[in-house]
Amino acid sequence: MRSPLRRSVLIAIAVCLGIGFMAGHPAFCQLDLWYENWEMASTQAKDSGKPIYVYIWEYPRMSPDTWARIKQNNPCYRMSQSTLSDKQIKGMLRDYVICALEVHLPPNRQFIHKHAPGLLPDADQEQIGFSAYRLPFHLFFDKSGKNVFQIYGYIPTQWFVQTLEAVQLLIKGQGAENGQLEQARAYARLGHICLELELYEEAKKHLERVLELDPSNKTGVKADAELDLTIISIPDTPTKASRALESYLNDHPNSTRRTEVRYFWAVAQYLAGDHSGATRILEQIAGIRKPGSEQEKRWIEHAAVLLQQLRVQQ
Repeated sequence: MRSPLRRSVLIAIAVCLGIGFMAGHPAFCQLDLWYENWEMASTQAKDSGKPIYVYIWEYPRMSPDTWARIKQNNPCYRMSQSTLSDKQIKGMLRDYVICALEVHLPPNRQFIHKHAPGLLPDADQEQIGFSAYRLPFHLFFDKSGKNVFQIYGYIPTQWFVQTLEAVQLLIKGQGAENGQLEQARAYARLGHICLELELYEEAKKHLERVLELDPSNKTGVKADAELDLTIISIPDTPTKASRALESYLNDHPNSTRRTEVRYFWAVAQYLAGDHSGATRILEQIAGIRKPGSEQEKRWIEHAAVLLQQLRVQQ
């Protein structure tokens, strides 16, 4: 379990999932068709040859006044109102059979117990909000009904776009001549998405899969996968991670992730006890006046926030 200090030091890893217990119905998204039955969705997938996206959500069970106060911070409401309502997302989901299952409805229990174990309580009695921290829950299946990927929580539009693309790449790799390489590329992207969403165990699993599928780095994604694994390891082995991040900077002078890596190098140095070294790096990053990209701008902003936090704590 991370301490408050670790939480603040690792602020750049987190993409806030929001807090709440109820959800918005996907009908808010006004997509063409959401199946509300797994069997019907599965049959349609076999007929159409499309993969399946299953969205598990929870119906609001509270007074309208209470819901009005909290809904903007509710992860399922945010998912339906922003991400799933996005024009690009709507277009991409037309390549999927889409299925929405309300978590409390009895007809959905068998599917959820089988494909999302732990999402429902073992007891028959309903426990409102019991699974809120993992809702919404997203599952992806190939046309035959094989589960190929799952993730949970609110996913911002930019990461959900990449998730949908990566899942298609993952399915494309099944049975293909260069299938392992296609899947390695997909797992590298999915692992990074999980890292961005602060789902560290899931991220680690997918990133380690990359190294298994492509040990000789034919895809060129090995370095980024190893980098993401190093970032995940910072809280547990900061000194080792610090050395690895410094080596990455030396070995990849043209990487587009250099500012990000320098940020996490500062994080690792701080946790390893080198507070002055961490502060110096953060000052250098925060002092960049002309970011080369939106991603670099993001890490400059994170560095400025973290630098201020560390100065307050000193």
